[in-house]
Amino acid sequence: MPCLLFLSLPLRGHLDWGGMLDTAAALTGRGHAVAWASGAAVGPAIAAAGVDFVELAATGWQALPPLPDDLPAAQRAALRQQRALDAWLSPAAVLPAVAEIERILADWRPDALVVEPYAVAAALAAERAGLPLIVCGRPALLDGTVAANPAGPRAAEMCRRAGVVGDYWDLSTGQVRSPLLHIDFFSRRWYADLPAIAPQTRFVGSGSARPAAADPLYPPTILITLGSLFNQDPTFFRIAAEAVLLEGGQPLVVTGGSGDAPTGLPAGVEVQPWMDFEHTLPRLAGILHHGGVGTTHAALRHGLPQVAVPHAGDQQPQAGRITQAGVGYGVLPTNFTLPAARWLARQLLENAELRQTAAAWQTELATLGGVAAAALSIESNLLVC
Repeated sequence: MPCLLFLSLPLRGHLDWGGMLDTAAALTGRGHAVAWASGAAVGPAIAAAGVDFVELAATGWQALPPLPDDLPAAQRAALRQQRALDAWLSPAAVLPAVAEIERILADWRPDALVVEPYAVAAALAAERAGLPLIVCGRPALLDGTVAANPAGPRAAEMCRRAGVVGDYWDLSTGQVRSPLLHIDFFSRRWYADLPAIAPQTRFVGSGSARPAAADPLYPPTILITLGSLFNQDPTFFRIAAEAVLLEGGQPLVVTGGSGDAPTGLPAGVEVQPWMDFEHTLPRLAGILHHGGVGTTHAALRHGLPQVAVPHAGDQQPQAGRITQAGVGYGVLPTNFTLPAARWLARQLLENAELRQTAAAWQTELATLGGVAAAALSIESNLLVC
Protein backbone atom coordinates (compact mmCIF):
# COMPACT_ATOMS: atom_id res chain seq x y z
CA MET A 1 0.00 0.00 0.00
CA PRO A 2 1.22 3.56 -0.70
CA CYS A 3 3.33 5.35 1.90
CA LEU A 4 2.06 8.92 2.32
CA LEU A 5 3.73 11.98 3.82
CA PHE A 6 1.44 14.90 4.69
CA LEU A 7 3.00 18.37 5.13
CA SER A 8 1.67 21.68 6.47
CA LEU A 9 2.71 24.95 7.98
CA PRO A 10 3.08 24.80 11.80
CA LEU A 11 -0.29 26.47 12.48
CA ARG A 12 -3.32 24.74 13.99
CA GLY A 13 -5.65 26.17 11.37
CA HIS A 14 -3.49 24.73 8.60
CA LEU A 15 -4.10 21.17 9.73
CA ASP A 16 -7.78 21.28 8.84
CA TRP A 17 -8.95 22.78 5.51
CA GLY A 18 -12.27 21.03 6.16
CA GLY A 19 -10.86 17.56 6.80
CA MET A 20 -7.16 17.19 5.91
CA LEU A 21 -5.96 15.87 9.28
CA ASP A 22 -8.99 13.60 9.57
CA THR A 23 -8.16 12.23 6.11
CA ALA A 24 -4.62 11.41 7.24
CA ALA A 25 -6.08 9.62 10.26
CA ALA A 26 -8.54 7.72 8.05
CA LEU A 27 -5.75 6.55 5.74
CA THR A 28 -3.76 5.44 8.78
CA GLY A 29 -6.76 3.43 9.92
CA ARG A 30 -6.99 1.82 6.48
CA GLY A 31 -3.50 0.38 6.89
CA HIS A 32 -1.38 2.91 5.03
CA ALA A 33 1.97 4.11 6.32
CA VAL A 34 1.16 7.77 6.98
CA ALA A 35 3.15 10.52 8.66
CA TRP A 36 2.68 14.27 8.97
CA ALA A 37 5.68 16.61 8.82
CA SER A 38 5.48 20.13 10.24
CA GLY A 39 6.86 22.33 12.99
CA ALA A 40 6.92 21.29 16.64
CA ALA A 41 4.01 23.57 17.63
CA VAL A 42 1.44 21.32 15.93
CA GLY A 43 2.99 17.99 16.89
CA PRO A 44 0.63 17.32 19.82
CA ALA A 45 -2.49 17.94 17.71
CA ILE A 46 -1.25 15.59 14.99
CA ALA A 47 -0.31 12.87 17.47
CA ALA A 48 -3.70 13.22 19.19
CA ALA A 49 -5.34 12.41 15.84
CA GLY A 50 -3.44 9.12 15.72
CA VAL A 51 -1.03 10.16 12.96
CA ASP A 52 2.75 9.77 13.25
CA PHE A 53 4.45 13.15 13.55
CA VAL A 54 7.77 14.09 11.94
CA GLU A 55 9.24 17.35 13.19
CA LEU A 56 10.65 19.81 10.69
CA ALA A 57 13.20 22.38 11.78
CA ALA A 58 12.03 24.61 8.89
CA THR A 59 8.64 24.58 7.15
CA GLY A 60 8.86 27.58 4.83
CA TRP A 61 6.74 29.79 7.04
CA GLN A 62 8.09 32.71 9.05
CA ALA A 63 6.35 34.44 11.93
CA LEU A 64 6.11 38.20 11.69
CA PRO A 65 5.71 40.68 14.58
CA PRO A 66 2.23 42.17 15.04
CA LEU A 67 1.39 45.45 13.37
CA PRO A 68 1.11 48.56 15.58
CA ASP A 69 -2.41 49.11 16.90
CA ASP A 70 -2.58 52.75 15.75
CA LEU A 71 -2.10 52.26 11.98
CA PRO A 72 -4.72 53.85 9.69
CA ALA A 73 -7.15 51.30 8.28
CA ALA A 74 -5.99 51.61 4.65
CA GLN A 75 -2.32 51.24 5.58
CA ARG A 76 -3.12 48.27 7.82
CA ALA A 77 -5.01 46.53 4.99
CA ALA A 78 -2.15 47.05 2.51
CA LEU A 79 0.45 45.82 4.99
CA ARG A 80 -1.61 42.72 5.77
CA GLN A 81 -1.52 41.67 2.12
CA GLN A 82 2.22 42.28 1.90
CA ARG A 83 2.87 40.38 5.11
CA ALA A 84 0.73 37.48 3.91
CA LEU A 85 3.21 36.99 1.07
CA ASP A 86 6.21 37.51 3.34
CA ALA A 87 4.93 34.89 5.79
CA TRP A 88 4.61 31.95 3.38
CA LEU A 89 6.34 32.90 0.12
CA SER A 90 9.73 34.26 1.12
CA PRO A 91 12.85 32.62 -0.40
CA ALA A 92 14.77 33.15 2.84
CA ALA A 93 12.29 30.88 4.64
CA VAL A 94 11.14 28.52 1.87
CA LEU A 95 14.46 27.40 0.37
CA PRO A 96 15.96 26.13 3.66
CA ALA A 97 12.68 24.27 4.21
CA VAL A 98 13.08 22.52 0.85
CA ALA A 99 16.41 21.13 2.04
CA GLU A 100 14.87 20.09 5.36
CA ILE A 101 12.01 18.26 3.61
CA GLU A 102 14.43 16.51 1.28
CA ARG A 103 16.20 15.17 4.36
CA ILE A 104 12.89 13.71 5.55
CA LEU A 105 12.18 12.27 2.10
CA ALA A 106 15.50 10.43 2.14
CA ASP A 107 14.54 8.78 5.43
CA TRP A 108 10.88 8.13 4.75
CA ARG A 109 10.87 7.47 0.98
CA PRO A 110 7.14 8.16 0.56
CA ASP A 111 5.20 7.27 -2.57
CA ALA A 112 3.50 10.69 -2.60
CA LEU A 113 3.27 13.99 -0.74
CA VAL A 114 -0.08 15.37 0.43
CA VAL A 115 0.14 19.10 1.15
CA GLU A 116 -2.00 22.05 2.16
CA PRO A 117 -2.08 25.02 -0.26
CA TYR A 118 0.56 27.07 1.57
CA ALA A 119 3.13 24.28 2.04
CA VAL A 120 5.11 25.62 -0.89
CA ALA A 121 8.45 24.15 0.18
CA ALA A 122 6.87 20.69 0.02
CA ALA A 123 5.64 21.33 -3.52
CA LEU A 124 9.15 22.35 -4.59
CA ALA A 125 10.67 19.30 -2.89
CA ALA A 126 8.13 16.98 -4.53
CA GLU A 127 8.89 18.36 -7.98
CA ARG A 128 12.65 18.09 -7.41
CA ALA A 129 12.21 14.47 -6.32
CA GLY A 130 9.73 13.55 -9.07
CA LEU A 131 7.13 12.48 -6.50
CA PRO A 132 3.35 12.65 -7.03
CA LEU A 133 1.76 15.63 -5.29
CA ILE A 134 -1.76 15.86 -3.86
CA VAL A 135 -3.20 19.18 -2.62
CA CYS A 136 -5.84 19.34 0.14
CA GLY A 137 -8.00 22.39 0.74
CA ARG A 138 -8.26 24.21 -2.58
CA PRO A 139 -9.57 23.38 -6.07
CA ALA A 140 -7.16 23.29 -9.01
CA LEU A 141 -7.77 26.25 -11.28
CA LEU A 142 -7.17 26.43 -15.01
CA ASP A 143 -4.67 29.00 -16.25
CA GLY A 144 -6.26 32.41 -16.55
CA THR A 145 -9.20 31.60 -14.27
CA VAL A 146 -7.99 34.09 -11.66
CA ALA A 147 -6.13 37.30 -12.43
CA ALA A 148 -2.38 37.30 -11.99
CA ASN A 149 -1.24 38.69 -8.64
CA PRO A 150 1.98 39.59 -6.78
CA ALA A 151 2.44 36.02 -5.55
CA GLY A 152 3.10 34.90 -9.13
CA PRO A 153 6.55 36.50 -9.60
CA ARG A 154 7.59 35.28 -6.14
CA ALA A 155 6.59 31.72 -7.00
CA ALA A 156 8.41 31.89 -10.33
CA GLU A 157 11.58 33.11 -8.63
CA MET A 158 11.28 30.36 -6.03
CA CYS A 159 11.02 27.71 -8.75
CA ARG A 160 14.04 29.16 -10.55
CA ARG A 161 16.16 29.09 -7.40
CA ALA A 162 14.98 25.56 -6.54
CA GLY A 163 15.88 24.36 -10.03
CA VAL A 164 12.37 23.27 -11.13
CA VAL A 165 10.21 24.38 -14.05
CA GLY A 166 7.04 24.81 -11.99
CA ASP A 167 5.03 21.73 -12.99
CA TYR A 168 3.36 21.86 -9.58
CA TRP A 169 2.36 25.51 -9.77
CA ASP A 170 0.03 28.02 -11.34
CA LEU A 171 2.82 30.51 -11.83
CA SER A 172 0.53 33.43 -12.70
CA THR A 173 -1.12 33.38 -9.26
CA GLY A 174 1.61 31.74 -7.16
CA GLN A 175 -0.70 28.89 -6.12
CA VAL A 176 0.46 25.31 -5.73
CA ARG A 177 -1.30 23.12 -8.31
CA SER A 178 -1.05 19.35 -8.60
CA PRO A 179 -1.57 17.76 -12.02
CA LEU A 180 -2.75 14.60 -10.22
CA LEU A 181 -5.36 15.42 -7.54
CA HIS A 182 -6.85 18.25 -5.50
CA ILE A 183 -9.14 17.39 -2.60
CA ASP A 184 -11.66 20.11 -1.70
CA PHE A 185 -14.01 19.70 1.27
CA PHE A 186 -16.73 21.98 -0.12
CA SER A 187 -19.03 21.24 -3.10
CA ARG A 188 -18.65 22.39 -6.68
CA ARG A 189 -21.61 24.76 -6.19
CA TRP A 190 -19.75 26.62 -3.44
CA TYR A 191 -17.39 27.97 -6.13
CA ALA A 192 -20.09 29.51 -8.32
CA ASP A 193 -17.75 32.48 -8.83
CA LEU A 194 -15.26 30.19 -10.61
CA PRO A 195 -16.74 29.07 -13.94
CA ALA A 196 -13.79 26.78 -14.78
CA ILE A 197 -12.16 24.37 -12.35
CA ALA A 198 -9.54 21.84 -13.46
CA PRO A 199 -10.75 18.22 -13.75
CA GLN A 200 -8.26 16.83 -11.21
CA THR A 201 -10.35 18.44 -8.43
CA ARG A 202 -12.45 16.10 -6.31
CA PHE A 203 -15.18 17.78 -4.23
CA VAL A 204 -15.87 15.63 -1.16
CA GLY A 205 -17.99 17.90 1.05
CA SER A 206 -17.98 17.41 4.79
CA GLY A 207 -19.70 14.19 5.70
CA SER A 208 -22.19 14.23 8.54
CA ALA A 209 -21.61 16.54 11.50
CA ARG A 210 -22.46 15.81 15.11
CA PRO A 211 -26.22 16.30 15.63
CA ALA A 212 -27.25 19.62 17.12
CA ALA A 213 -27.16 19.64 20.90
CA ALA A 214 -30.43 19.62 22.81
CA ASP A 215 -29.13 22.39 25.07
CA PRO A 216 -27.90 25.33 22.96
CA LEU A 217 -25.99 27.92 24.92
CA TYR A 218 -28.02 30.72 26.49
CA PRO A 219 -27.81 33.60 25.95
CA PRO A 220 -27.31 32.59 22.30
CA THR A 221 -23.58 32.61 21.71
CA ILE A 222 -21.59 33.93 18.75
CA LEU A 223 -18.04 32.68 18.16
CA ILE A 224 -15.64 35.52 17.29
CA THR A 225 -12.25 34.57 15.83
CA LEU A 226 -9.57 35.62 13.34
CA GLY A 227 -7.95 32.21 13.08
CA SER A 228 -4.35 31.39 13.86
CA LEU A 229 -2.31 33.66 11.57
CA PHE A 230 -3.50 37.23 10.91
CA ASN A 231 -5.26 37.51 14.24
CA GLN A 232 -3.74 40.69 15.68
CA ASP A 233 -6.65 43.11 15.33
CA PRO A 234 -7.97 44.31 18.71
CA THR A 235 -10.37 46.73 16.99
CA PHE A 236 -12.15 43.86 15.24
CA PHE A 237 -12.50 41.87 18.46
CA ARG A 238 -13.74 44.89 20.43
CA ILE A 239 -16.36 45.92 17.87
CA ALA A 240 -17.55 42.35 17.34
CA ALA A 241 -17.89 41.63 21.05
CA GLU A 242 -19.67 44.92 21.77
CA ALA A 243 -22.09 44.37 18.89
CA VAL A 244 -23.02 40.86 20.02
CA LEU A 245 -23.60 42.04 23.59
CA LEU A 246 -25.71 45.01 22.49
CA GLU A 247 -27.91 42.70 20.41
CA GLY A 248 -28.56 40.38 23.35
CA GLY A 249 -26.06 37.63 22.49
CA GLN A 250 -23.00 36.27 24.27
CA PRO A 251 -19.61 36.65 22.54
CA LEU A 252 -17.05 33.83 22.73
CA VAL A 253 -13.64 35.15 21.62
CA VAL A 254 -11.12 32.58 20.37
CA THR A 255 -7.69 34.11 19.79
CA GLY A 256 -6.06 31.30 17.77
CA GLY A 257 -2.94 31.52 19.92
CA SER A 258 -2.41 32.71 23.44
CA GLY A 259 -5.33 32.96 25.82
CA ASP A 260 -4.66 36.65 26.46
CA ALA A 261 -7.71 38.81 25.78
CA PRO A 262 -7.34 41.39 22.99
CA THR A 263 -7.15 44.89 24.43
CA GLY A 264 -10.38 46.86 24.83
CA LEU A 265 -12.84 43.97 25.15
CA PRO A 266 -15.97 44.62 27.25
CA ALA A 267 -15.77 43.24 30.77
CA GLY A 268 -16.74 39.62 31.27
CA VAL A 269 -16.25 38.40 27.70
CA GLU A 270 -15.00 34.79 27.62
CA VAL A 271 -11.65 34.37 25.84
CA GLN A 272 -10.13 31.03 24.82
CA PRO A 273 -6.95 30.26 22.85
CA TRP A 274 -8.52 27.34 20.92
CA MET A 275 -11.88 25.65 20.58
CA ASP A 276 -13.00 22.15 19.63
CA PHE A 277 -15.39 22.88 16.75
CA GLU A 278 -17.07 19.47 16.90
CA HIS A 279 -17.88 19.88 20.57
CA THR A 280 -18.88 23.56 20.68
CA LEU A 281 -20.32 24.56 17.30
CA PRO A 282 -23.55 22.52 17.65
CA ARG A 283 -24.45 24.77 20.59
CA LEU A 284 -23.72 28.14 18.93
CA ALA A 285 -25.99 30.63 17.17
CA GLY A 286 -23.42 31.75 14.58
CA ILE A 287 -19.81 32.65 13.79
CA LEU A 288 -18.16 36.02 13.16
CA HIS A 289 -14.73 35.36 11.69
CA HIS A 290 -12.00 36.10 9.13
CA GLY A 291 -13.09 33.94 6.20
CA GLY A 292 -10.48 31.22 6.69
CA VAL A 293 -11.23 27.99 4.82
CA GLY A 294 -11.41 25.80 7.92
CA THR A 295 -13.69 28.13 9.89
CA THR A 296 -15.97 28.77 6.91
CA HIS A 297 -16.24 25.03 6.31
CA ALA A 298 -16.93 24.29 9.98
CA ALA A 299 -19.83 26.76 10.02
CA LEU A 300 -21.33 25.13 6.92
CA ARG A 301 -20.76 21.65 8.31
CA HIS A 302 -22.80 22.56 11.38
CA GLY A 303 -25.45 24.60 9.57
CA LEU A 304 -24.53 27.92 11.21
CA PRO A 305 -24.95 31.40 9.70
CA GLN A 306 -21.72 33.33 9.52
CA VAL A 307 -20.14 36.73 8.90
CA ALA A 308 -16.63 37.01 7.45
CA VAL A 309 -14.41 40.08 7.78
CA PRO A 310 -11.45 39.10 5.55
CA HIS A 311 -8.00 40.22 6.60
CA ALA A 312 -5.50 38.67 4.14
CA GLY A 313 -4.73 35.95 1.62
CA ASP A 314 -7.65 33.97 0.21
CA GLN A 315 -10.10 35.19 2.84
CA GLN A 316 -11.70 37.84 0.62
CA PRO A 317 -13.02 35.45 -2.07
CA GLN A 318 -14.23 33.14 0.70
CA ALA A 319 -16.14 36.04 2.26
CA GLY A 320 -17.71 36.73 -1.12
CA ARG A 321 -18.85 33.11 -1.38
CA ILE A 322 -20.50 33.32 2.03
CA THR A 323 -22.63 36.22 0.77
CA GLN A 324 -23.25 34.57 -2.61
CA ALA A 325 -24.37 31.30 -0.98
CA GLY A 326 -26.89 33.09 1.25
CA VAL A 327 -25.46 31.72 4.50
CA GLY A 328 -24.25 35.09 5.81
CA TYR A 329 -22.29 38.15 4.81
CA GLY A 330 -18.78 39.19 3.84
CA VAL A 331 -17.73 42.67 5.03
CA LEU A 332 -14.47 44.52 4.42
CA PRO A 333 -12.59 45.51 7.60
CA THR A 334 -12.93 49.20 6.73
CA ASN A 335 -16.74 48.80 6.75
CA PHE A 336 -16.85 46.86 10.01
CA THR A 337 -18.06 49.70 12.20
CA LEU A 338 -20.09 49.24 15.38
CA PRO A 339 -23.44 50.09 13.70
CA ALA A 340 -22.69 47.65 10.86
CA ALA A 341 -21.52 45.00 13.31
CA ARG A 342 -24.71 45.37 15.36
CA TRP A 343 -26.84 44.78 12.26
CA LEU A 344 -24.73 41.75 11.33
CA ALA A 345 -24.90 40.31 14.84
CA ARG A 346 -28.68 40.73 14.77
CA GLN A 347 -28.83 38.69 11.55
CA LEU A 348 -26.80 35.88 13.11
CA LEU A 349 -29.06 35.84 16.13
CA GLU A 350 -32.47 36.36 14.53
CA ASN A 351 -32.53 35.81 10.74
CA ALA A 352 -34.44 32.56 10.16
CA GLU A 353 -33.78 32.61 6.39
CA LEU A 354 -30.00 32.61 6.93
CA ARG A 355 -30.35 29.66 9.28
CA GLN A 356 -32.54 27.73 6.83
CA THR A 357 -30.09 28.31 3.98
CA ALA A 358 -27.16 27.27 6.16
CA ALA A 359 -29.03 24.07 7.05
CA ALA A 360 -29.55 23.32 3.35
CA TRP A 361 -25.83 23.73 2.70
CA GLN A 362 -25.09 21.45 5.64
CA THR A 363 -27.22 18.74 4.01
CA GLU A 364 -25.59 19.25 0.60
CA LEU A 365 -22.05 18.89 1.94
CA ALA A 366 -22.99 15.87 4.05
CA THR A 367 -24.10 13.91 0.97
CA LEU A 368 -20.68 14.04 -0.73
CA GLY A 369 -18.88 11.66 1.62
CA GLY A 370 -16.39 13.91 3.40
CA VAL A 371 -13.25 12.31 4.80
CA ALA A 372 -14.17 8.80 3.66
CA ALA A 373 -14.52 10.04 0.07
CA ALA A 374 -11.23 11.95 0.35
CA ALA A 375 -9.35 8.84 1.53
CA LEU A 376 -10.80 6.71 -1.26
CA SER A 377 -9.93 9.33 -3.88
CA ILE A 378 -6.32 9.48 -2.70
CA GLU A 379 -6.04 5.68 -2.74
CA SER A 380 -7.53 5.31 -6.21
CA ASN A 381 -5.33 8.03 -7.74
CA LEU A 382 -2.12 6.64 -6.26
CA LEU A 383 -2.86 3.07 -7.34
CA VAL A 384 -2.97 4.14 -11.00
CA CYS A 385 -0.15 6.70 -11.05
